[in-house]
Amino acid sequence: MSLHACLYCRVSTEEQSREGFSILAQRDRLMAFCRAQSWDVAGIYVDDGHSGAKLDRPALSRLRQDAKTDLFQLVLVWKVDRLSRKVAHLAALVDEFDRAHVAFRSVTEPFDTSHAAGRAFMQMLGVFAELERENIRERSALGIRKRVEQGFVHGRPTMLGYRFVEKGKLEVDPASAAVVRWIFGQYLAGVGTLRIAQHLINGVSGLQTEVVYREFRHVSAHSVRDRISWILKNPIYAGYAAIGDDLYAGRHEAIIDLTTWQQAQAQIQSRQNIPNRAHASRYLLTGRIICGQCGARMFGYRQPNRSPEARHIRPYYEYYCCRSNSGFQGRNWTCDNWGVKREHAEEVVLGALRGLAVEGIPGRAAPSLPEDPFTADLSRRRQELQASLGQAERRQRNLFRAIEEAPDLDAAVLSRVRELAEEQKRLALELAVVEKALRNGGPGLSRPEVERLLQDVPRILDAAGHDQIRELLRTFVRRVVVTPVERPSKGHSRLFPKEVTVEFYPL
Repeated sequence: MSLHACLYCRVSTEEQSREGFSILAQRDRLMAFCRAQSWDVAGIYVDDGHSGAKLDRPALSRLRQDAKTDLFQLVLVWKVDRLSRKVAHLAALVDEFDRAHVAFRSVTEPFDTSHAAGRAFMQMLGVFAELERENIRERSALGIRKRVEQGFVHGRPTMLGYRFVEKGKLEVDPASAAVVRWIFGQYLAGVGTLRIAQHLINGVSGLQTEVVYREFRHVSAHSVRDRISWILKNPIYAGYAAIGDDLYAGRHEAIIDLTTWQQAQAQIQSRQNIPNRAHASRYLLTGRIICGQCGARMFGYRQPNRSPEARHIRPYYEYYCCRSNSGFQGRNWTCDNWGVKREHAEEVVLGALRGLAVEGIPGRAAPSLPEDPFTADLSRRRQELQASLGQAERRQRNLFRAIEEAPDLDAAVLSRVRELAEEQKRLALELAVVEKALRNGGPGLSRPEVERLLQDVPRILDAAGHDQIRELLRTFVRRVVVTPVERPSKGHSRLFPKEVTVEFYPL
């Protein structure tokens, strides 16, 4: 009975171009070897263009499955590195074949895996195959870097604004290049990447409709945003060829001048340095606005506009919501004062501040409030810290007295003194943070400074940016109280009329 053998052939694209070691050449030599040995060929498995460093290859996966079905008794390759270029993978495959009672043999390398010496020799061949693979990778990386240093772009990324004319060479596409310049212009004007993506999806006047439609209309806004971020960071648009963090003068024409690209990178860096809760600064009254029903603080909240007709005009509705009504941080729904519209509350507060500056109107006295649970927790924590700090100071004084009476005390006592000093420092820092949170601001200015700042309030409100106005409010406004005026029998509590009262710090 003749032996049934399967033939395995593999070549990567790079090996074929470098050595001319084609699939056809391997198959012919393996077939000739089988004829010389009078073996039957049970199957031919071919992986064309697959790396020998990975086991995830279509033909190899089929071969491994067929080995378990007694379809053949021998796996035949031209060279060991055709099966794998990694010793660990090679040993695992041979062990798998052994369990299936399938032998493994190479035409050009004499070994027999049926005994220990043959398996050891096979693994030595695998070591050299893996070494050759590492050398190939190093030579490939060196060749890629050399081409990039010469100004060629590595790979063929999808480049909006360019066309690939040949390997590594780019040519500007005027229509799509205009889209790239528009993206950079919008970003430097302060528009966020998600808003830019929404504009592109909805269409932009002045840009070729076909380009925008082809590139952006059938993609989600978040996917377009990711692509815009990639465009903004890509030095290829500034005329560079890049590999890793290294930039080299490219052979292609730049779409964006170097100054614009550098400004975009600075803008990206500055936006990345904003804390995670920076969006809270959209709400001018955060930290000052309080529910007049339960005394809890209110927080900024925005709700998507679900109207298809008005969504493109106003994507969100914004409110200040009571924490005791919203289930915030696990709180119970103990308050029916849902909140107030952001525009209404901020309009009332800014009007009151303008009245204080222009007419000297001090604002109405805020109604008496229940104790805010948040403030109550801070007060209890302050008492605990003050007691702990006093106790640490007393222990330290006792240790100092003991050291004076017995200067030859051991190092453990001195170590305890240092520990108490560190504990006092930690407690003092935490106490300062708690007291600042309880004070929650205040002018902190002299009377003449306050008067000069009040004179500038109308100009600041008319010309300053959002952050400056927010700081101005924090300087003068002690708290803003939102109280329901009346309670209709039907309807959501957010629809109740609200009275907004502003209380300023004493001047």
